[in-house]
Amino acid sequence: MRTRFAPSPTGFLHVGAFRTALFSWLFARKHGGDFVLRIEDTDQNRLVPGSLESIIASLHALGLNYDEGPDATSIAALDSAKYGDVDASLLPENGGQFGPYFQSQRLPRYHELIEQLLSDGKAYYAFETKEELDAKRGACDMRKVPYTYDRQFREYPLADAQARVAAGEGAVVRIKMPVTGMIEADDLLHGHMQWDATTQDDFIILKADGFPPYHFAAMVDDHDMQISHVLRGDDWLPSLPKHIQIFRAFEWEPPIFVHTPNVLAPGGGKKLSKRHGAKPILGPVPELKDGLPTGEITGGLVNNEGYLPDAIVNFLALIGWSAGDNQEVFTREELINAFTLERISRSGGAFDQDKLLWMNGLYIRQMSPEALYAAAEPFILESGLVAADCSAETRAYAAAALALEQEKLTRLDEAPNLIWFFFTDSVLTDEKVVAKWLQKSGVKPYLAALVDSVDGLTDWTSTAIEEAVRTAAADQGREKGAATHPVRIAVTGREQGPSLFDCIAVLGKERTAKRLRAAMERAHE
Repeated sequence: MRTRFAPSPTGFLHVGAFRTALFSWLFARKHGGDFVLRIEDTDQNRLVPGSLESIIASLHALGLNYDEGPDATSIAALDSAKYGDVDASLLPENGGQFGPYFQSQRLPRYHELIEQLLSDGKAYYAFETKEELDAKRGACDMRKVPYTYDRQFREYPLADAQARVAAGEGAVVRIKMPVTGMIEADDLLHGHMQWDATTQDDFIILKADGFPPYHFAAMVDDHDMQISHVLRGDDWLPSLPKHIQIFRAFEWEPPIFVHTPNVLAPGGGKKLSKRHGAKPILGPVPELKDGLPTGEITGGLVNNEGYLPDAIVNFLALIGWSAGDNQEVFTREELINAFTLERISRSGGAFDQDKLLWMNGLYIRQMSPEALYAAAEPFILESGLVAADCSAETRAYAAAALALEQEKLTRLDEAPNLIWFFFTDSVLTDEKVVAKWLQKSGVKPYLAALVDSVDGLTDWTSTAIEEAVRTAAADQGREKGAATHPVRIAVTGREQGPSLFDCIAVLGKERTAKRLRAAMERAHE
C-alpha cells in the first residue's frame, strides 16, 4: 500500500487540510505501507516563501512523518528566494527511490510523456492567445451560455505545429478527450461514476511556460511513484474524468481513488477555510491575500495555543470517519488498528472547536506531571515566569505548581495565567478581594497565629499544613470559609484555585510565611 499527501507551497495550510493527510497516513500505517509527501509546485508564480517548511514542520509536529519525500539534497536545489529555507533537522537523509518529490524537478519526465502523447496523436498544440480565449468566453457570457473549448487546433498537423513552436510562437498542449459516449471511473466511496464526454474540454497538460498543470503532473507522479490509493477531498470529484483519461491515454492501471468528505466550517454547509477561523498547525504565519501579506498574523494550534498533537490527530480522525461504535478517544495505535476506508463517511463533518478544546483538556489530564510540564514549558518560558537557564530546583517547583492546575487546563497556553501566583512577590493585587476577606475584624491576629504555626511546622505536607490551619482557626473561633478564605487570599491572591493546602505545600515554608506577613499588613485587627 502506498499513499500520498501532495500539497502546494502556495500558502500556509490550515488544520483542515491535514485531515486528508492523516487518513492517508493511517491507511499506510495500518497496512505496513508507505506514506509519501510530494510537493506540487508547478504553479511557480504563486509560491509563498516559508510555506514549504510549514508543511513539513506541521506534519512532523503531528507525528505524521513521511516515509518518502523531500530530503536535504532536493531542497538544496530549490531557489530559496521562492521557497524559503527549511530546517534540515526535519528532513530525512534519503528521500526515497521514486524521487525527486518536487514536481518542478520532474519536468524532463513530463516533457517526455507529453511528446509521447503528441506523437501518438493523443494530444495537440494549441495556439490561441489569452485574449482570444477571453473573447470567446466573453461572447458566451453575453449569450448566457456555458463556455466550451472549441478544439480549434485538435486536428492541426503535428509537423506544422512543431514548426511554429520551433519558430518561437507560444503554445500550450491539450489532451484529446473523448467527444462521444460516457467517461467512466470508480471511486471506493462513491462507487461507479459516469460523465457525458460532451461535458469535458480538451484540457491543458502543458502550459506555455513549460510547466504542466496539476491535472497532468499529479497523475504522472501517482503512476511513477506507484501510489496504490489516492485519498483526496471530494471537491476533486469533478476532475476525476480528466485524471482517469490520462491513465487511459498511457494505458496505465489507475490507483484506487478515495474521495473523502471535506472538513466543513462550524455549523456545516461550507468547506472549512481561514475565514471561518481555521488555524495552522504551527505558527505564527502571515495572513495572505492574492499571495501578499495583509499584515495580520495567525497563531498555530500547537506551538501558539497549546493544543496537543495527539489530541488534534484524534479529533481530526473523527471528522468524516468513525470506528463503528461510540468510542471517541483513541491512542495513536488504536487509531491505526481501527482505521478502514470503508468507515469513511460520504458526508462532511463540521470542525467543532468546542469538541477539540474538550478533547485537548482530556488528553492534558491524562499526562504525567513530568510530561505535562515538558509540553507546557515553552509557554511558561515565554511568559517570563521561569528562565530558560533556571535551576533544576526551580523547574521542579514550576512542575509541581502546574500539576496542581492540571484539572483546569484545556490548552497549554493557559498555564502561565494559572500558576503566576507561585512566582510573584506580591499576590494581593485585587483590592476588592483584599477588602472582602482581609479587611475584616479579627483577620490580622488570625494570620499572626498562622505565621507562628507555619514557622513551627517540621512536617511540611498538605496534611500537616491543613491540621495547623484548622487548629489556628479553631483557636480564633473561625469555621469553614472564614477559616480558609483569608489564608487563600493571603498566599494566592485568588478566591478560587486548587487545594489550598496543596498550594501551601508547593509554595514552601519561607514563601508562605512571607506572604502571610505581607497580608497581615493589609488586614484589620
